[in-house]
Amino acid sequence: MGSMHILCAIWLLFVIINLNECNRTKTDVISDVASAVYEERLNETRLEYQRRVRDPNKHISIRLLRYFVFGGILQAISEDTGISRTELVTGGASTRQDQYSGKGIEGIHAAHVIRVSSINEKLKKENESLYTALANYIGHTQNVVKDVNVWRGIGGNIDLFQSSNLTLLAKIDFSGKLTDLNKDIVLVLQATFRKIVDTYVLMKSYKTSDTSKKKELEDMKETVYLVNERMLFENGTAGYIMVKDGNFTKRYNRKRSRSNG
Repeated sequence: MGSMHILCAIWLLFVIINLNECNRTKTDVISDVASAVYEERLNETRLEYQRRVRDPNKHISIRLLRYFVFGGILQAISEDTGISRTELVTGGASTRQDQYSGKGIEGIHAAHVIRVSSINEKLKKENESLYTALANYIGHTQNVVKDVNVWRGIGGNIDLFQSSNLTLLAKIDFSGKLTDLNKDIVLVLQATFRKIVDTYVLMKSYKTSDTSKKKELEDMKETVYLVNERMLFENGTAGYIMVKDGNFTKRYNRKRSRSNG
């Protein structure tokens, strides 16, 4: 009887997870600007390339860098449409996703790089191309090991960081130079993100005696700490320019089954 209860509980959890996934709008699989594109010479299919498992250290640092790119994108869209940056998107659970990992049974998750919820429908009325491009951008995922994506872990803490700091991100002006005011805000966001990584590394290191695992954790911390405030601001500026010169809609407002970045 006890085993029957366990089976029922597992089945119920499976149903809940799948219902949550079904509630997400499917977005196009499009390579990010920093991604290497799929080439036929590689000894793998395009689908295999899309579903390749990413280095967890790089995934974590990319989530910080792309958050600032996202900030620049939102600023430029706001200027072009008149919709306030703080009203363009809302924080919360992801409502869009480009693909599933296809390797869930192996403990691999399709993890969002940017985790926000809904897009203001006003944007669709003002500029449908920008709306679609933004939807594809925030629906983008990378395949990673489950440990860096689960809600009660570093993945969930970064999700909360990204959703809860949208107002602060909107105070940075990516159209100009790294002024003292811009720098102060960047440093606050950077310190908050580093604290998340520090806590994760400390907790995981404490729980393992495996020296190679400890080394991997320290490498993760080092990778994040190598990203300085100027790099973060320049990533935001790159996102801002990408919208202004039309490359954002050119890349993201189209159906293109290419690699994840």
